[in-house]
Amino acid sequence: MIRSVVMALCLSGLFLNAMAASDPMKPPQFAPAAVEQSAVKRTSFTLQQIKMSQNGASAVINGNLVKEGDIVSGARVVKITSDKVVLKYRQKLKTLSLLSNTKHSGK
Repeated sequence: MIRSVVMALCLSGLFLNAMAASDPMKPPQFAPAAVEQSAVKRTSFTLQQIKMSQNGASAVINGNLVKEGDIVSGARVVKITSDKVVLKYRQKLKTLSLLSNTKHSGK
C-alpha cells in the first residue's frame, strides 16, 4: 500500500513538472537575446553586373539574373539603367550603383 502511494506521488510530481514547463500562461524569461537578433535580420543587396540590350535591361543582384519587375531577396526590381538598379524593399526605394563601389586612384 505504501509502495503504491509513493509511486503515485512520484508520478504526480513528474506530471506537475511537465505541465509547468509547457504552461502557456507562464511569463517569458527575460534573456532571449538570440531571438531579438534574428528578428532584426537585415538583407543586403550586391549589384554585380548590368546588361543593356535591345530586348531590355537585366542585372545580376546577389548572384541572380533579374529584369524589371522581378523579385530578388524580397525586393522588387523597379528600374534598371546603364549604371544603377532601383529596388523597392519594405516600402522604400533603394538604389544600387556599379559606380559607388569603384575605387579611384589619387593620380
